[in-house]
Amino acid sequence: MNAATLMIGLCVWGFSGCALQSDVRILESRIISLEKRNLELQQRTVATEQESATLRSQMENYGKALDQKNQSIRNQSAGLHVTADKIRSELQALTGRIEETNFRLKQNVRAVEAQVRQSRIRLDRVEQQLGIEPLAGGAEPSASGYSQDSSSGYHTPPESPAAKKAETARPLSEDELYIESKRAFDRKTYRAAREGFEQLLKQYPRSRHADNAQFWIGEVYYQEKQYEKAILAYQSVIEKYPRGNKVRASLLKQGFSFGGIGDRANARLILQELIDKYPNSNEADIARQKLKALR
Repeated sequence: MNAATLMIGLCVWGFSGCALQSDVRILESRIISLEKRNLELQQRTVATEQESATLRSQMENYGKALDQKNQSIRNQSAGLHVTADKIRSELQALTGRIEETNFRLKQNVRAVEAQVRQSRIRLDRVEQQLGIEPLAGGAEPSASGYSQDSSSGYHTPPESPAAKKAETARPLSEDELYIESKRAFDRKTYRAAREGFEQLLKQYPRSRHADNAQFWIGEVYYQEKQYEKAILAYQSVIEKYPRGNKVRASLLKQGFSFGGIGDRANARLILQELIDKYPNSNEADIARQKLKALR
């Protein structure tokens, strides 16, 4: 081998060594780049897993909250059903009590009617003893109204000297005050009549004429076409003197008064109540005629 050939070999070898070192550096650089990317991917994977875990936790919480709400709604619904069942039971019990009360009321009405008949007999006896005679034949109300003398149950006797005494001489007795007030009504001096009956109730609240006086106060209002006040006055008779002899007349005229103010519904109810309670009375016959006119 000559020197030239040797030099050429040395040069080739030198160039080959330089090429290998350059390739190694490039490979190392690529490996480093790949490792960085792998690290970034690992970090992203961890972050994604954490987000997924957070989302799963939130979904579980939402699911639990939804279950709780559903359970609460079911509990409320069950409570409402229980309440509704309780209300139905109470209504049934109340219905039974009402039916029982109505039955007892009917029995009481029959007993009251018997007591009223006995009271009227006793009252007739007292009237005879006092010399205050009822109208012959016991005049009753007509279909167009109510007879004044039959409603009071008393006949207004002719004026006597004793009746013409000055009022300042002494206070009028309950009988005298009742008779004078009734006379004022018959003369159609309604204000004086009402004031007289009101004075009787105030001065003699336990008078045997109290129910009659209260009834005639209602009659005064009725004649004056003050139907609302008449209704209240008749109601006082019904409530305060349920065993008196003016209950039937008060129911009848109360029905007429409701008709006077145009309240046909209440008029029918009151008249029907009168018919139901006192079906065999003359007032019931008048009420039946009036009902036909109201239909």
